[in-house]
Amino acid sequence: MGLQEYFAQLSRGVDLVAECSGLSAPDLEKMGASAQDAAELIGLHAIYFGPTPYTGKQRLALDAARRNGHALSTLQHIESFTRRVQGRLATWNLRVELCSSSPERITAVARRRLREMRVPREYCERALLRQHPNGLATLTVTGNGLDMADAFRTIDHKRPGTSFIARMLGKADETTTRTRVTTMAVLQLEDYGKLVRRERDDVLVRTTSGTVITGAQLVERACANEGLVTIISRTLGPVDLYRFDRFASVKQRTMLAAEHPTCAWPGCSIPAERGQFHHLTPWKHGGETNVANLVTLCNYHNGVNDDDPNAPPRRGRLARKCGTIVWQPPHAH
Repeated sequence: MGLQEYFAQLSRGVDLVAECSGLSAPDLEKMGASAQDAAELIGLHAIYFGPTPYTGKQRLALDAARRNGHALSTLQHIESFTRRVQGRLATWNLRVELCSSSPERITAVARRRLREMRVPREYCERALLRQHPNGLATLTVTGNGLDMADAFRTIDHKRPGTSFIARMLGKADETTTRTRVTTMAVLQLEDYGKLVRRERDDVLVRTTSGTVITGAQLVERACANEGLVTIISRTLGPVDLYRFDRFASVKQRTMLAAEHPTCAWPGCSIPAERGQFHHLTPWKHGGETNVANLVTLCNYHNGVNDDDPNAPPRRGRLARKCGTIVWQPPHAH
């Protein structure tokens, strides 16, 4: 057989597979096929001519493969992609689409479809330690994005392992000082009122309702949950900068966990690391973010604690009396 005839036979991919009907891999090997070629031909025959609950899609794939003149190597290339799909129906849908594509388009179409079918990976908090033969180890920790970014910035990347361990064990030096990710919000003064004058370390603003308030009061009403807030006038430029820190620092959290290793609500044993740090005097009512005004509570008891002094009492609330956290019943004054 000359080369031209050999290549012509190879281009008859579907017909070659069809001729394997009634044969086994050993039969093909006796006819001169290699073990690998024999196994691939029998596998393709089972797919395109074997029994399947999707006979309609099988017929569509066969007709499309013949119409596009797919060679044996092209059919094998198609199956290299369909093997990555879970579910028989999804596999047949991809096979039909690839058989309907021209040979030069198969790879691009397959990759696009596989990306669309890929289930997004779900991440959760976890820690993994992998030891290496040279005495080093890799610690992989997944946690809150902002906290991880904050921790990453404390690492000296010239000596990442040493600086990270020093920070974790509380042996940080000047080269591993903690940095913070801070939100900067900008208030346009004219959207809220007019600048009256500067007084001491603040400014006075006359609001659109006619009330005169300080810049700090304006910021607290507008966006007290932000990090750094700048008041900017369209005509005067920056007027003042205010800092609001609602969330407990790492040092404060450590101190609070030492005072209450579990939720401070009577009878609750949920560990502090799974809870929240609650303002005894609510933040929105002027409570400060300091240890004296904070306590460890689990998510549930943080939600049922009676925060609002103007709301009807329901479950009682925690308070600090003489330095100790106590539970006050709903109708206690």
